[in-house]
Amino acid sequence: MIRFNIPTIEKKDLEAVLYCMISDDLTPGAYMREFAGMLRKTLSLPYVAVYNSNLHALETAFAILGAEQGDEVILSSFTRYRTFGHVLRAGLTPVLVDVEKDSFLPLKEGIEKKTGERTRCIIISQMFGLPNDLDSFRSFGIPVIEDLDGTLFGQINDRKIGSFGDFVTMNFNDDAIITTGSGGMLASRDVRLKQTILSYRAEEYSTDYLMSDFNASLGISQLKKLERMIQKRKKIGRYFDDAALLSNCTLIGRGEGQELCFPSYVVKTETPFDDAERFFKKYGVPVKRGIGKPLHRYLKLDPKKFKNTEELFGKTVVLPLYPSLDRKHIENIARCIRAVL
Repeated sequence: MIRFNIPTIEKKDLEAVLYCMISDDLTPGAYMREFAGMLRKTLSLPYVAVYNSNLHALETAFAILGAEQGDEVILSSFTRYRTFGHVLRAGLTPVLVDVEKDSFLPLKEGIEKKTGERTRCIIISQMFGLPNDLDSFRSFGIPVIEDLDGTLFGQINDRKIGSFGDFVTMNFNDDAIITTGSGGMLASRDVRLKQTILSYRAEEYSTDYLMSDFNASLGISQLKKLERMIQKRKKIGRYFDDAALLSNCTLIGRGEGQELCFPSYVVKTETPFDDAERFFKKYGVPVKRGIGKPLHRYLKLDPKKFKNTEELFGKTVVLPLYPSLDRKHIENIARCIRAVL
């Protein structure tokens, strides 16, 4: 059985971390600042901070927005639990909405109904690296936190993901398109983030939550080779697309003007998940549902109010896609797509 995901760690990545270790200064410093600077150029955003966890990135955004305990954060029920958990850990109240039909975007009608005096922001994830234009969500007058769901370089109508939110977050865990082992990023055009970054220089305890140079050195190396890795991902992703077009599954979340970088591969299928999982397993290929569980189930909310989320949860299948997949396994995955999905 192949692994569902393998971070692409090469010799140069190991050398980069070794050189950092030899410097005998692993706390947040020059490497962290260089990594943040590279992300600024990649995202074309003026202010970027990198943290030892995505939780600290989101907590910083909440603090800048003036969110207090009990204030509300809107997010779709088809959002990863870690984001939901970060909201709870910050002492805020998650307010859930359904997704649009055959989409990973939150239902606008639901946002309108659930926006109130204590609403501080809405978190919208670019799920599976599928780029979406989020400009229309600004009409609600709520700050938008755009979560990149562990990806970079995706575009929609020549605009990069990461260009739509008032604040932008990304995790650097080993399932992200680049990894630092763990960690997170907060980026923005908002000058309040600049002020926050400057304040770290005067706070000794900032080393408790900023990204260490040790982790940042790996991020720098990963980012330098990202375009090459994305070309490999695109080649595999397009091969899977060709297989999907010969099957009965649907390329969910796709639309005109998108340029994908394939951090993962997701489809919608009428094949029951257990059947698909059993079939793929025969070929040594693990598959997953789109998310572990819809968030409304954790809160024991009425599933009838989240019909689109329930349908997506039941019908989405995520397949392995990463640069080190060999030809045999790529062929096996494509064969399974054609045969069972």
